[in-house]
Amino acid sequence: MTAQSGLAFVVAVVDVGKGEKILSLFREEHALLDYVCMAHGTARTEMLDLLGIGETAKAVVFCLAASGQAQRILNRLGKELQMRYPGRGIAFTIPVSGIGRRWHSLLTQADEQEEIRMNKSEQTGFDVVAVVMERGYTNVAMDAARKAGARGGTVISARGIAENEVKRFFGIEIQAEKEIVFLVVKSAEKKQIMTELMRAVGTRTRSHGLILSMPVSDAIGLAD
Repeated sequence: MTAQSGLAFVVAVVDVGKGEKILSLFREEHALLDYVCMAHGTARTEMLDLLGIGETAKAVVFCLAASGQAQRILNRLGKELQMRYPGRGIAFTIPVSGIGRRWHSLLTQADEQEEIRMNKSEQTGFDVVAVVMERGYTNVAMDAARKAGARGGTVISARGIAENEVKRFFGIEIQAEKEIVFLVVKSAEKKQIMTELMRAVGTRTRSHGLILSMPVSDAIGLAD
């Protein structure tokens, strides 16, 4: 229950036209879970001109991978897509501090039962809990999270890309259209919130949810 998860999110924010290149690289690295959603840049026009960026519409492309694999993907993005240079988009990794063991088994090829796999380290006292699930279950997830002490969340829509491996591993039909709920929670409450979410919208439910947490390295504006 306290072993390192050994997983990380790789996140790339690029102009919309480059999204497919990012996805192709993820697939070459055999990342089993990748998602893409649309976003909009907030930089002022004069800054875009200075950087040589012609559009503010963005694609946010991310995948979940083992830590070593995540670093390799980041290195390839920097080298092959030249994202190490200004104006080519940004990419970063976020360590995963907790995840259901069944999903951990899929991503690391370990044989584990359905529990929550947690990291020992706590940083700022807050974590981000993310729930990736099929559309239509946001209220169910939020009701479960509030029951365990969460105060609110942010929802975005996305589309799953690499679903075939997940279907074979779990033996369930998974829809491409997703909703992703992000909740900033106190680290002391994280385990209970994740447990309630797993019961309500986890892999054994109709929403087939992936529940994981990521450490917050710094934060402002969070209520005590």
